[in-house]
Amino acid sequence: MSAQRILDRAGQDELLQIRNDLVTVYRPISAEDPRLFPLRYSRMPARRGAPVPVLIIPDGPAMASVLPYDPLRRTFSAAGLDVLMVEHRGVGLSRLDAQGHDLPASAMRVREAIDDLAAVLEHGKVEQAVVLGVGYGAYLALGLAALHPERVHSLVLDSPLTSADDEVVAQAELRRLYWHGEDLRTDTIAAALRRLVASGDIDGPHAGSVILAVHEYGGIGAVRDLVDLLVTGRGSLTWRSVRQVLAQDWLQSAPYVCEHDLVAHISRTSLGQGRHADGGPLDALQVSAQRTRGVPEFAGEELDLRALSAQIGVPALVLSGDLDLITPRAVAEDLVARMPRARLLPVRETGHSILDSHAAIAQIAARWSGAGAGHLLVERADELAALPRTPANRALTSGLHLALAAEQISPWRMRIQTVRHDREGASVDPHSRRARTVKM
Repeated sequence: MSAQRILDRAGQDELLQIRNDLVTVYRPISAEDPRLFPLRYSRMPARRGAPVPVLIIPDGPAMASVLPYDPLRRTFSAAGLDVLMVEHRGVGLSRLDAQGHDLPASAMRVREAIDDLAAVLEHGKVEQAVVLGVGYGAYLALGLAALHPERVHSLVLDSPLTSADDEVVAQAELRRLYWHGEDLRTDTIAAALRRLVASGDIDGPHAGSVILAVHEYGGIGAVRDLVDLLVTGRGSLTWRSVRQVLAQDWLQSAPYVCEHDLVAHISRTSLGQGRHADGGPLDALQVSAQRTRGVPEFAGEELDLRALSAQIGVPALVLSGDLDLITPRAVAEDLVARMPRARLLPVRETGHSILDSHAAIAQIAARWSGAGAGHLLVERADELAALPRTPANRALTSGLHLALAAEQISPWRMRIQTVRHDREGASVDPHSRRARTVKM
């Protein structure tokens, strides 16, 4: 089957036929619509016995789970874990009804997605599972533990989303670091960014998504390198490349990989993603707001997970990267404080989604949680952080650093505008820093 045929919706049946790890469970479209649609999930049993199966819920709502996470599931299975992974309704192989039409907007609800998880465990004859959720997947995992506690052995909550207001915390933390400079590591970076915005060299609101992306894969050091380049008239190629990738239409819908269109109703109406975009400096929420344009406004959360999490009595291990500005450490700490049996596992020099950047840590967390020993990992955080990163994460990080290095040593990338007079009419040195403008 050709690559193009795989990406076509018409090729879905062929894709299902050539895979032996995909299972179908028929689910009601919604509480009001009893018609059934095929919900897909992957089941990859361990090569050797595993006492407690692991249900992995990827981030989302737009992330499809079958194709992108194939290598990860195989690795988990080879390590002795019985792995299930569910497609989010509305994406991948779980977006069509029985007649082959897209699911209606009325089917895009958090409660329905949580019930999908319970139905998969029932269909797979799994009495209890270690539930490993990432971001939005952690939100669903908390909902599953609250509404179907009999199905949950323990929780591994990776970079957890806990409420519709978490994005306010994320926006404030991004600005605290890189706009207000309230951290000794970033105060000079913030000062330089403010000057670049004031001079019109970069667009203040749209700069947030670029800074966030560079921080995610390169940390504070990479952000500093990029800003230093911009101040000296370089760095525009890297800056524009990152911004263009974030703005590309293919991010809206890459079949079986990332599909925002249908689940935008969950993102916006149920979770309120992007509703706090304010057009201010470093407004990284604009990306979420743009992805959900035309979707009904936030109607309130279907579940109050802040209140419900206090009633969840199963052991929970909360993984949080030190560099995570999507669901910052404060969100994880607040969740741990509310849950009776939760422990925080910090992961240094890591951003959002440990599953994607440090799959080995997620695997160990799932295995130890299944054995009732997840809490013991807290004392071994430094050992875990030293484990190798995933190849994809290493490639993205290396690519970013190579791009920055190339602009540092390639003078032909510079865009220098010579300013003959300052505002008072005095001459300025055309080679001085103040006489340089980065063309964006």
